[in-house]
Amino acid sequence: QLRDSQLPSVCRFCPTKPGMVVRNVREDDGRALLEMLDALRQGSMGSSAITVRILAANDHDGVCAAKILVTILHNKNIKYTVVPVAGNSEIIEHLQQLEEDAEVRSLVFLNCGASLDLQQQLEECAAPTDLLCHVIDAHRPFLLANLSKRSDRVIVYDDDPRCEDAAAPGGRPPVDEEDAEDGSDACCASDDEEEHAWDGARERHAEGAQAVDGVEKKRQREADRQARIERKRQRVNEYYLSSYCAMPAAVSLFRMARQTAPASQDLLWAASVALVGYHELGFLGKIEYDRLAWEELKEALERTDDFSSLSDLPPASASTIGVSRDSASAFSDEESSVAKSRRRLPRSGLPGARRQLRFEADFRLLLYKHWTLEESMNHSAYFYGTLELHRDKGIRALKNFFATAGISPSAYKQLYSCMPWPVRKTIQDKFKEHGKGYGLSKDKMFLQQFVRDLGPLGDTKHALWLQEMSCSDAAHILLALLSFVPANLSGSRAELIPQIQGGRRDISAINEMEQQAMKDNFWRAFDTILCKDPASLRDGIAEAVEIARAVQSLGRFIKDTKAMHDSRLFRWCKVEQPPHIFRHHLAVRRLAVWLLHVLYVYRPKGEDAERPLLVIVRDQVRETYLCLGATPDGLADDRDEFGHHFRRVLRADKTLKYRYDFFDKSCIEVAVDDFDRFWDLLDDSALGRDSPPEACTSTTPFWKLVAIDWEGQKIMSGCSGGLHRLRDCNSAALHWSIQCHSMFTGCVDNLLEFRHHLVVRRLAVWLLHVLYVYRPKGEDTERPLLVIVRDQVRETYLCL
Repeated sequence: QLRDSQLPSVCRFCPTKPGMVVRNVREDDGRALLEMLDALRQGSMGSSAITVRILAANDHDGVCAAKILVTILHNKNIKYTVVPVAGNSEIIEHLQQLEEDAEVRSLVFLNCGASLDLQQQLEECAAPTDLLCHVIDAHRPFLLANLSKRSDRVIVYDDDPRCEDAAAPGGRPPVDEEDAEDGSDACCASDDEEEHAWDGARERHAEGAQAVDGVEKKRQREADRQARIERKRQRVNEYYLSSYCAMPAAVSLFRMARQTAPASQDLLWAASVALVGYHELGFLGKIEYDRLAWEELKEALERTDDFSSLSDLPPASASTIGVSRDSASAFSDEESSVAKSRRRLPRSGLPGARRQLRFEADFRLLLYKHWTLEESMNHSAYFYGTLELHRDKGIRALKNFFATAGISPSAYKQLYSCMPWPVRKTIQDKFKEHGKGYGLSKDKMFLQQFVRDLGPLGDTKHALWLQEMSCSDAAHILLALLSFVPANLSGSRAELIPQIQGGRRDISAINEMEQQAMKDNFWRAFDTILCKDPASLRDGIAEAVEIARAVQSLGRFIKDTKAMHDSRLFRWCKVEQPPHIFRHHLAVRRLAVWLLHVLYVYRPKGEDAERPLLVIVRDQVRETYLCLGATPDGLADDRDEFGHHFRRVLRADKTLKYRYDFFDKSCIEVAVDDFDRFWDLLDDSALGRDSPPEACTSTTPFWKLVAIDWEGQKIMSGCSGGLHRLRDCNSAALHWSIQCHSMFTGCVDNLLEFRHHLVVRRLAVWLLHVLYVYRPKGEDTERPLLVIVRDQVRETYLCL
């Protein structure tokens, strides 16, 4: 007979399913999401209060997922409240308020919550015992405690094709496997004891031998158990080693929407904007994006010839689609009848419904239909990096391209809506035909995405071309609205920042202001996602243009000042006085992705290997450094390991003052006073420093790196011969960099011709010019050079 602990438990929200807290959305055509919706509906029965609370991450995917979910709940007459959150600490604060609100029966986490031990937090916050948490989060890895069967109040919906192979490197380890093995070991032990007792009764003379065998078996079982624990520990460490993003939460919820009602153009649009946003932020590579766009969204558009849209409903229903922000969503009888009539519609949709979406290859030009063509190309990473628009020859190449393509200055300096019709009609063909001669690839110039035909929108100002919007432009608008920093939180307006006695800044008041600004940004983005309000669209375009200019300007400053540095595992740059826009981590990520693309990924004839990039930006208001890592998708594995490095540093020094509750684990905030210690630990413990050349010994002075043996040979022709000999010798002598002195160092022995300092200076200048200054397409940074020559007569070294 099985013990009670071995009996299969039953899932609380689906009695027919065995006890599982992880539901695979990819199985049974997403039936798990329908079961979640059924659980939310059953929880709302018999109650007139708000029973569902939605905690949505303050990012583009959280906004899109909230729009989809509230639309579904609206049609099912389920009352809800949406609360935007920016970190795990805000989730904990919200859970602490549930003790006083016993009517809430369901918590839905959209693109957040999976990295927090929700079961433990519910118990500590004394939340109602019948409260269930439903987690739909694209951030990986999940906290394994949320996946354990002990977390019976937490349901995690997994939509990740990478985890289907559990044996793959970094795959998710079995969570409750050890408990089952312990139970089986106990069963085996009890059987052995019974067998020994029976044997002892029959053959008492063999009792001693049986006891010895039993001890050996116990030792072997214990050794096997310890080996399993060690293997599991290694798998857990590999699982937490890297982070990445799986299926966007909005795309997962779109599957639910397709099964509950006829497909909606608005919901398909929201899902596609979320997917493109991940690609623009560097979380999804081009190959993975194309696969998801075609398999998850393009097929939905093709299978539905004429499908309904929220805009196709009667006007009375259009106002009810909005979400209750601080109170319950009230539904009138008229609205309920409209919702029911919509559910009775056939698949063909409403009569006269107009298809607004099309899936096509559109430019990867930032807001080019709502900006000038020249400005759009100057602020798009691919065109800026490929044409090298930060150089004079790049500007000339851009003008030559326009001339070759037949686009006059009066056309490319005008807004898209003011361009001549023949140019607008043939602009894509012109880029395809003439772009190849300037290094522009068709595959990278265009992106397969949805484009929405919005019609006139009742807007009398047609200059911004608001009647048509692409997914990438909508994603940039959402990101700009979400990362907006008000003037009263800018470091340049110190007089507006709250202060306490003594002139110090009031951090608690600043946190409250930032939370309020975050909520305002969320609702602005929520109202703009469907791109139907011309006023909000104009504001969003203005914000997106401002951020694009700030990113391009700061990126060019970093390039011109050679502020990019190399470490063993990643590149890094540090900005001490950034514009106030970069106080938000989404804007800093935009900068990091821009630098990766412009300086390395799209750089023509680039020889630098693609490596992760760490951007460090100082926050003048909070007196902290915001550190954000970005990983290029061109690597074999695009998983991000910055979170692992950050956690190693935090474990090494527990006295650091930091903030590490971002949903993006490649982002951390460190106090200014503790940053030097943080950086030393990150550089030494996590990454290690570059080791010196083998020729350097422990007794050699730090600046005296390499001794080049010339073997008594004379220089054939002065400096020229010295150059050839140096270049042919160990390259480490010339290219080794001392971080604390920032100079190149070389040491030369047995050079009789170079006993005079003027000749040595001639050699030093020659080396600088030939190897670095005048070297064609040179990528080495120009830095001071120290030449060290041994004087055999005076027995000294001449350093110049």
